[in-house]
Amino acid sequence: MPPLPGSDGEREMVVGVFDSRATAAYLVAPGSDDYVAVMDVLEASVTDLTPSDIVAALAAVGRPLEERVVTARLDKLREWSAVSARTDNARILRYSDIVARNWRYTATPLGRQVQRFYNNILSGLLVVREIPLTNLGRLVDSLEQMAGLAGDRPDVDRCAELVAQVFTAHDDLDGALVGAEDALAGLADRFDLDDDKAGELKGLLVDYATHVAVELRRGSARAARALNLLVGDFEKLAGAAVEASTARELIARGALTASKGGRVEDWTGLVAWCDPERGRAQRFALRLVRALPGMHANLRRLHTSSGTATSRARALSLAKACHSSDLAPALFLVALGDHSWRKLHGAGDDDELTRVPSWRAGPTVAVPELLRLTGRTGVRGRPAAARDDAVARADVERRRLQRRRLREEALLEVLTAQAGSVLTEPAARLAMTALMAAVRTGAAGPRRSAARDGLACTLFHSPGETGVIRAPTWRVWLPDRMAVFHAQGTVAAPPDVLLVDDRATRPLVVVDGAA
Repeated sequence: MPPLPGSDGEREMVVGVFDSRATAAYLVAPGSDDYVAVMDVLEASVTDLTPSDIVAALAAVGRPLEERVVTARLDKLREWSAVSARTDNARILRYSDIVARNWRYTATPLGRQVQRFYNNILSGLLVVREIPLTNLGRLVDSLEQMAGLAGDRPDVDRCAELVAQVFTAHDDLDGALVGAEDALAGLADRFDLDDDKAGELKGLLVDYATHVAVELRRGSARAARALNLLVGDFEKLAGAAVEASTARELIARGALTASKGGRVEDWTGLVAWCDPERGRAQRFALRLVRALPGMHANLRRLHTSSGTATSRARALSLAKACHSSDLAPALFLVALGDHSWRKLHGAGDDDELTRVPSWRAGPTVAVPELLRLTGRTGVRGRPAAARDDAVARADVERRRLQRRRLREEALLEVLTAQAGSVLTEPAARLAMTALMAAVRTGAAGPRRSAARDGLACTLFHSPGETGVIRAPTWRVWLPDRMAVFHAQGTVAAPPDVLLVDDRATRPLVVVDGAA
């Protein structure tokens, strides 16, 4: 059972306005479905209805409501000025009937407008209707006749008839244009349209709206030209429209408002609507232009997503292929390549195995010989332990320390040996390396100097003297040169012999007794 207004099951709604806007409160109030259903019955009835009549009408359309609920809804609708109530005199037979609520309800004019607005506009989806271009032609023809552009100006009665045609056509045309603009803006602002919606937007722009925009501009220009000729006659035309109305007495007394065309403001608004620069036609054309980037973005997205140019499209194609029974095995082989563990894959002969069979009951495979020889072993389900190469690393470290020690001993031997003495083989080779580095460098006065592996060698030009490096099995003679070995970073003192400039000559190395 629906809760009553103001009861614990339905929160009381507070309306903060006290004018005609309060009438629309039942559309958003709690239990609005009940209010709308009651208003539907009242708006469709030609006579006043009692609550029992409304209950019967609701039950006939498949929406049963209790009479006390309907009565409570009617009281709230009266409070919001959507419904009026009158005493049913035909039901007054005794005094108690006067005291009782023998009321009949009907929808107020404002309530009927709100209900029609809800049924025609708010309920259901907005349907974009065809733009009635014939009304544009009727609007333009009527204005041109009144302005005398199509011949002589018509008389007063004919003017009244033309005014009615002008504003009737304008109402239909403007309503259709507003709906088309809203639909166009709604589609153009979305960048995730599917194929159908993108095609609708494209067709709306290219095929239909462009044609409508051209016709609107052309018709608006003709209407604006005619209205410019009628600017001084707006008051006269409005008066003619009122004079031709059957309710002219009520309009003159202020009881009724004249229909469109009976006020100068209506003509002023029509001039603004037909303005070639800021009128409805120009705004509609601007909406078309602004919708083009959205259409292009949607078409580009659909084009790229439907092909294989994006990562998303490739991922979708891979997912589809993995789901296929034909392509999935091929993908499995290509993805795994020649991994050794793939060779252990097999299928059991027993079809009645459980999902996770034991090792004993599972399928057997023939392990290739190469895999048995090179493959690692370990606990089932865990990776094999890393090999212990500590011995190898220790041996490498020992050899590195030994080489360092031998080099330091050779370096010390070269630095402390007397000139021309026999060096050990490692020391002689270290001295030879430093000597060759000095030979290859450029001369700096009577000397050449270079360093290798911590040992520096300075080669002095000394005519008549012959330097020598002696090893156990080989000799290196240095005619007119003296080699002085010293620590790297120090400066060698020249020998006590005659030194000359070494820039023009190169040293001569003679190997005697080399093995």
